[in-house]
Amino acid sequence: MAATQTNMQSLIRVCTAGFLAWLVPGAGHILLRHRTRGWILLITITLTFWSGVALGGPQDTVDPHKRLPWFMAQICTGSHGLIAYAWGEYLRAAPDAAQRANPSFASVDAAVVYTGIAGLLNLLVILDALSRADQPAPAPTPPTGQPARGSP
Repeated sequence: MAATQTNMQSLIRVCTAGFLAWLVPGAGHILLRHRTRGWILLITITLTFWSGVALGGPQDTVDPHKRLPWFMAQICTGSHGLIAYAWGEYLRAAPDAAQRANPSFASVDAAVVYTGIAGLLNLLVILDALSRADQPAPAPTPPTGQPARGSP
């Protein structure tokens, strides 16, 4: 009975870490107490994704109708991909959408690559969070300047 409960807790931990890692890049690692790694991943993937969106604009960069394989990579960034997609759909439906100047073709291509790479990088982050969630949690480290327990 205790083994079943432990297995269920482990499964919940793995699923939660995986979902959080997809929803917000790095959040799975933060949940698993790998805070520095989680923050580095969060900042890196977020900056890479939104730099791409800034370069090409959301209506041209995150578009499943024109670039489905790239969209599948972009959606791996979770909330970032969903927000950029919704923003792009909103801009496409706006009444003045036809009057808006489109960015150059080259900048849109670079933007799609940036956002796609961010998504594929987060896919690796999700897999890493899943593997780390299946291991025991790391022991908390004592604050700086405090002697560890058992130290004189």
